[in-house]
Amino acid sequence: MAVAPVVARLLGHRLTTVGGSGFFRFSRGVAFGSVFLGSLALSLALSILEGFQRTLYEEALRFTWHIQVRTVGGQLFDSRAVVARLQQAFPGAVITAVREREALLRGRNGIEGVVLRAMSISPEAAPVRFRLIAGRAAFSSDTAAELLVGDALARRLGLRVGDTVVLITVAGEGGGIPVLRSFRIVGVYRSGLMRYEELYVYLPFGRAGQLWRMPETAATMVELIVPDAKQIRQVADRVGPLLGFPFYGLSLYELHQPLFAWIELQRVPIPLVLGLISLVAVFNVLTFLVLLVVEKMGRFAVLQALGMSGRQLQRLLMWQGVRLSFGAAAAGCAVAGFLGMLQKQFGIIRLEGTLYYVDTLPVAFLWWHPVLVVGIAVGLSLAVSQLPRALVRRIPLTALLHFR
Repeated sequence: MAVAPVVARLLGHRLTTVGGSGFFRFSRGVAFGSVFLGSLALSLALSILEGFQRTLYEEALRFTWHIQVRTVGGQLFDSRAVVARLQQAFPGAVITAVREREALLRGRNGIEGVVLRAMSISPEAAPVRFRLIAGRAAFSSDTAAELLVGDALARRLGLRVGDTVVLITVAGEGGGIPVLRSFRIVGVYRSGLMRYEELYVYLPFGRAGQLWRMPETAATMVELIVPDAKQIRQVADRVGPLLGFPFYGLSLYELHQPLFAWIELQRVPIPLVLGLISLVAVFNVLTFLVLLVVEKMGRFAVLQALGMSGRQLQRLLMWQGVRLSFGAAAAGCAVAGFLGMLQKQFGIIRLEGTLYYVDTLPVAFLWWHPVLVVGIAVGLSLAVSQLPRALVRRIPLTALLHFR
């Protein structure tokens, strides 16, 4: 007569928690700890990679929108006609004309090369906005001599809101006439992408036209934000045939290819290496199960003599490995989530922005991260439990003689 499942689980719990040598209890602790640490590391790695992916996408979007429409050779064009054509072809898209050109910016602590950027939509009204740390993003007028600078550039040049700086650039369609003008700093933004904070400086759209002596509707490029982010690459490919030569479209991923190539390079090897650590950790579970069979051989024989079938004995043993792996992996994911919450809230771990693009370690947990980590731990535990199950099938009745 088979033993009831509830009774079998109760007996299994007593079997693994009561009695046993000190080495057996130590092996159980090592098995739990190794799976816990492996799951903790894998969960943190997945969340950090996801955090980098999201942060790089969100911050890159502040500097260039989903799609950028340019012309071969960078020649100027009538932005009104292009914007009207794009709005007709891509309803629901947010479109802005952009004027962009290189310049030199002189501040209190020196001079730096920058990219001047002006949008027909002001930074304050744009769908994707900067995080202001000082001043304001809105310009007093479309022709005001005002600048919005990044925090990294402001610290490098010693700039504060209200300071006056000298801007050196070139005017004319060919860009051959040097121009020097004074501008006032009205705001300082922070994006998290240090290299871009040091590079991009914003000014009013009308003022950029006057500075570079452009026609009223002229622009160097047009940018779009499409309603469905999954269609970014497809829409970018359609821009060239739609507008014809000399226009072409570049997606956000092409414009910031080094950013996304860098993170994609990390997405495969890091989880793979940490997954191998989890595999090694599960072998400690195998050691625990083998020691369980050897240490409790007499008790297994008694349970068999009392009516527990061989299949129930094997399930009982398998349940011990699954329970230990599930508990350790779930605990590892919980601790990883807590550490990630602390990092996200307080930014405890800082990074070198010039090397890692961001100045704080980003984390982002998705619902499938713990499911994947726990599933891997439990699946590996089921796989390695086959050897101890084979040992249970060979328990001789003479093992009863060793029961104490």
